[in-house]
Amino acid sequence: MNITGIFQQKHDQYRNYLFLLIICLLTYWPLTFNIFSVKNDAIHYFLPYRFNISEAIRNGEWPFWSPYIYLGNPIYGDMQSGVWNPFVWLFSCISRYNITLFHWENLLYIFLAGAGMYKLVNRLTVHTHAAFLIAVSYMLSGFMLSGQLINWLASAAFIPFVVHYYTLLLKTARNGSAIKTGIALFFLFTAGYPSFFITTCYILLFLFIITIVRKLILKESETAKWSLFYLQHLLLILVFVGLSLPAIVSYIDLLPYYQRGSGVSYTEAVINSFEWQHFLSVLFPSSISATDISSSTDISFRNVYTGIFPLLILFTFPPRPNRKNILLIGLALFAVLFSLGDLTPLRKLCYDYLPLMNTFRHPSQVRLFFIFAVLLLAAPGLSELIKNYSNTQIISTLNFPAIIITGIILLITIIAIVQSGIPVFFKPINNNAITTSIKDIIDNISLSDAVIINGIIQLAFIASFALWIRKTRRKIGVFSLLWIVNLFIMSQFSLPATFVGKTAPKEINALINNSPAGYPPEGLENTISENSKSATDDFNKIALLYFYNKKIGISKTVNSPAFLHQQEQFINNELLYNYIASFPVVYIADQTLSLKDSNKLITKNSCNYAITDTVLVTNRTCDKPIKAQIIKLSANKFEIETEMNRQGFLVLTQNYNHNWKVTVNKRPAVIYKTNLSFIGTLLATGKHKIIFEFFPANTEKAIWIMCSTILTLLLLGTVSLVRQSKNPNAG
Repeated sequence: MNITGIFQQKHDQYRNYLFLLIICLLTYWPLTFNIFSVKNDAIHYFLPYRFNISEAIRNGEWPFWSPYIYLGNPIYGDMQSGVWNPFVWLFSCISRYNITLFHWENLLYIFLAGAGMYKLVNRLTVHTHAAFLIAVSYMLSGFMLSGQLINWLASAAFIPFVVHYYTLLLKTARNGSAIKTGIALFFLFTAGYPSFFITTCYILLFLFIITIVRKLILKESETAKWSLFYLQHLLLILVFVGLSLPAIVSYIDLLPYYQRGSGVSYTEAVINSFEWQHFLSVLFPSSISATDISSSTDISFRNVYTGIFPLLILFTFPPRPNRKNILLIGLALFAVLFSLGDLTPLRKLCYDYLPLMNTFRHPSQVRLFFIFAVLLLAAPGLSELIKNYSNTQIISTLNFPAIIITGIILLITIIAIVQSGIPVFFKPINNNAITTSIKDIIDNISLSDAVIINGIIQLAFIASFALWIRKTRRKIGVFSLLWIVNLFIMSQFSLPATFVGKTAPKEINALINNSPAGYPPEGLENTISENSKSATDDFNKIALLYFYNKKIGISKTVNSPAFLHQQEQFINNELLYNYIASFPVVYIADQTLSLKDSNKLITKNSCNYAITDTVLVTNRTCDKPIKAQIIKLSANKFEIETEMNRQGFLVLTQNYNHNWKVTVNKRPAVIYKTNLSFIGTLLATGKHKIIFEFFPANTEKAIWIMCSTILTLLLLGTVSLVRQSKNPNAG
């Protein structure tokens, strides 16, 4: 290809990226224009964690520990927290996290998902227009509308990049592809949801094995080729591990502390499985949000809509029986059977026999790979349609599949009409009902009404296609417009149900803006009692107050997948839980008690106690408690001052972890696990300055390796750019 051709190709690609961005911003307009806030887990878990991470970063601290989440939490080891996600760091440098910034992070992942799919399909079909339409379908698919889980969106964004670069590596055997695959895997790994990374790795492993078998069958046994093949995969692994090592070390370091660290039970592993009735979403996406649909699966986990026209393409151009299509059909079948949970044996087989497949829940999430495979299967047919068919042939070729799909939609719609009558959207409304928002109607829609409304819309699109395309000369342009508009309209029915709530973003931003800057030591007089309440009367709006008010708190409502074993024990010990609630974050205990004696002694005495079997303090002077004061606080450090007139035991209400270190008057001291879950140290008489510091030494060493890897990659990238500038046709 000459220079002019290359320039034109790049111009077309950048133009399509721009169009993808515009479609993304317009489709997800409540986020773009900050009209409605995202909801559920997005507000209760992901935003608070990002807020705490950004506070640490903006105060010049590594976000290893958060003193405010669940009475102290090692967020650096929580895979879903976002600590190791480069984009979280990028946004944190812009501003401390608020709902507006969080919305833009969501939009970024949705756009990247479209861009990655465009890049992959454009290489496979060599047709930018077909790649563009498939990318739009992926970006606006039913899976991408499960927006309360931002780590799912982030994972979906990078899977196309991983597949693109790895399949390119298998095809071209270039070192650059190996490096880019390693980088893409790093972004997928740090996106924050392990199941997508694990499943993708199994897919890559399968492709690796298939490639080896094929090479053996074709007798490609030259030593040099085999050596290069293995060296490139070693390079891929080294790049991934070098970039991901801090995250890997952190996760491994904290696994013993987590409730799910040793895996989940099979009962938990099949929670939120896909169900047979959810396949209605293939043609009727609003059916998944119906109030009367029989399902135990979360509403955000049911949608597999890809658009009406990809189905039309698949009916018109069935996948040819080549190696790529067979693999994609196998992937689609695997995704369906796996996502159905215990409705098929596949999930149980994977749980029992495949490593790491027992570590995650929600089988329905794997439906992403079904959507991914279906769209890739439709891509060659779409490309063929655009490139090779005349206007007349387009009409005649698509007529029969359109009739079949029309018949299916019409039949199901008629059944729904017979069952329910006229849907609520088309019934007469009074003046009061006019004021009811469309969002409320969508939130409370019945299954029959959803099917009828979706059915009428789908039939209208097929009719528009059949009639309009006969009258216009720009047939492909009309087809493309109908493709995009169909996805846009159908997404608007799902957005209120699965992505955004009724809370105005300004409510959440007001709460965050009122949050004290940095880490103020004031206001830590008590722990649990004040901060276990929700920020508003409606928990679903904003979640917990202590996430933002910079006080140290806990709630029995657990939202973290990285919840600690010890915290569960503490919460379940109701007497101890209520006892600690009335105490300051840091206090001096006159006596330590063994756990077996703690219940009766706490109820009979008003002294400040500490529960530990490791150290005993015999003083029982309860009339004059000794005060301890937090004079300075940061993400990973507590500085405390006290003056002791007798021996005592200092208790800091922060969760125990082996990475805590303590000094008393600059001398190392011993940390004891206290009150089932927290930390403490023994103090002699006199004036003391005590410093508790959280220091994950192995993680910090891994960070240096990551930095070295980044510098090496930057150097290699610079050398490659210089070589290409001297020889544009190289590489």
